[in-house]
Amino acid sequence: MTHSIQPSPVTRSEEPISFLGPIFGAHIERLGLLRVVVGGGSMYLYIPFMIFVHTTFALLVYQGLLRPLLGTPRVRWRDHVIIDRQRIDGLTWFDKFNCMFCGYANGVCTMMNRELDLVSRAAAPAWWKWPLLLPALLAFALLELIGEIPIQLIFNVLISRPLGMQRYSIPAAHHTLRRHAYGRDLPVLLRVPLFIAKNHTLRFAMALEQIESSWCPLRHFERRQGIIYPEHHRKFFGPEQVRAMYDLLRQTGSVSQRRTGDEPHQPIAYD
Repeated sequence: MTHSIQPSPVTRSEEPISFLGPIFGAHIERLGLLRVVVGGGSMYLYIPFMIFVHTTFALLVYQGLLRPLLGTPRVRWRDHVIIDRQRIDGLTWFDKFNCMFCGYANGVCTMMNRELDLVSRAAAPAWWKWPLLLPALLAFALLELIGEIPIQLIFNVLISRPLGMQRYSIPAAHHTLRRHAYGRDLPVLLRVPLFIAKNHTLRFAMALEQIESSWCPLRHFERRQGIIYPEHHRKFFGPEQVRAMYDLLRQTGSVSQRRTGDEPHQPIAYD
C-alpha cells in the first residue's frame, strides 16, 4: 500500500521565504535570487538530455546492440531509477518535483556507469562480430560527443559557477581511469570509445551528485534485493529529518563536502 512518510515538524515562521518552497528559499538566502534562478533554473535543461540518454544509450546502444554482441548481463532500470521521495510529507510540490527529477537523473547515470563497467570486463568479441560491432561503436562515439554539451555548457558554465559547485575535469577523469587500468584487456577499437564514454560519465556523475546534494538530499526509503543507489546517498537525511535538512541547506547549501579534484563516489547496493 502506498503511504506517506511523516517528517519532523516544520515551523512556518522558520522557513526561508519563497513561493517555490524552503529548499529554493534556503539557497536564495545564501546566494541571492539571481544566482539561484540562473544556476537552479539551468538544472532543468538536463531533463530532455536525460530522456535522450536513457532511450538511446541505455536502451538502444547497450541493451539493443552491445549487450547481445558482447554477452554482458542485462541491467534493469528499475534497480537504479527509484522515484519515491515525492511521498514524503512536509515537501512542497516544487521540492517533490526536484526529488523526482534527481531520482531519475542520478538513477540513469548510475545505470550508465554500471553498463560501461560490464563492457570493460567483457571478453574480446569474436572476429565475425566486428562488422556488427563497429557501427554500434560509431553510434556510441556520436552519442558521447553529443553528451559533452550538457557537461561543458550546462553544468560547467550555467550551474556550477552561479551555485559554487566543483567541476571534475577531463584530465582528472582520464588520470583516474588510467590509474585503474580501465578496460585494459579489451581490443583498442573497443577500449578507446569505452574510455571516452567512462570519462564523460564519471564527470556527469559528479555533476549530478552535487545537484542532488543541494536540492534533494533525502534518502530513498525503498529497499529490496538488487536495488542500487549512488554512494553519496549515505550522507543524506532520512524521510523523518526534513526539518534538519532545511536547516543545513540554509547554513551550507549542501550535504556534499566535495573539493576540486575529488573523484565521484561508487554506487552502493542493497541486498
